[in-house]
Amino acid sequence: MSLLDHRSIMQDATEGPLQIDGATLEGGGQVIRTSLSLAFLQPSRPLRLHSIRAGRPKPGLANQHLVGARLAAALSGRALTGDDKGSTELVAAAHEERPLPPSLEAAAETAGAVTLMLQAALPPLLFCAPGRQLLLRGGTDVNFSPPAAHSALVLAPLLARMGVCLDTRVAARGFNDGGPLGQVTVAACCETPLPPLNLTERGKPTSLRAFVAASDAAACRLLAEALQRALSAAAALRGVEVAVEVDAPPPAAEECAEATRGRGGGGGGSG
Repeated sequence: MSLLDHRSIMQDATEGPLQIDGATLEGGGQVIRTSLSLAFLQPSRPLRLHSIRAGRPKPGLANQHLVGARLAAALSGRALTGDDKGSTELVAAAHEERPLPPSLEAAAETAGAVTLMLQAALPPLLFCAPGRQLLLRGGTDVNFSPPAAHSALVLAPLLARMGVCLDTRVAARGFNDGGPLGQVTVAACCETPLPPLNLTERGKPTSLRAFVAASDAAACRLLAEALQRALSAAAALRGVEVAVEVDAPPPAAEECAEATRGRGGGGGGSG
């Protein structure tokens, strides 16, 4: 969801609590993350989210949304009510100055995506709690979410063009296979005000790095070979330097590729 969508989900925008309709657009978790991550822009006003995830088969807050919401609220100095699993309404009180430790930890009970936790936490981390570090536990490479490599190889380079330094490091990988949770450390800082990001020219690919992780060396080898063949056969990548790296043995599988583009271009990846 872009910042341009805020008028469609905010009501009574001049006084009282900010009212956010969680059924907006697809009615999923992105409304929760976007609302709480940007709530620091209105520090004196409470925030009320209703109809949370109304567009999902199981409406209400799931574990991953709870963890991200609590982390974003802590970073922005807001107390939450209604932060219970399955809740369809969440209220964040107005900002209050609260001491924060140098490092904050957010741990999902399941393999909730750490990259989606980071989406909710990054703006208040940069602008409300500079110098703090995050320790995120959950899924690093799970379905329907950006893999952890996306944060390091795609998001961080783009943000660097705006004067934002984002450092994400995977200490352990976690997949949605019932295995151990992954662990990612995050540090971030930025210049203010942020300069604009200009991506009006695509540029040409100059190199591509691909990463494969699997539960054992044999699986890694097979995946890496298949990926190498597919990338080498891609007409759009002719003349582009391609490198495939393997990360083993942590469980399950991840594929993420980064295309480093020429001047005016951006990166791309899939996972």
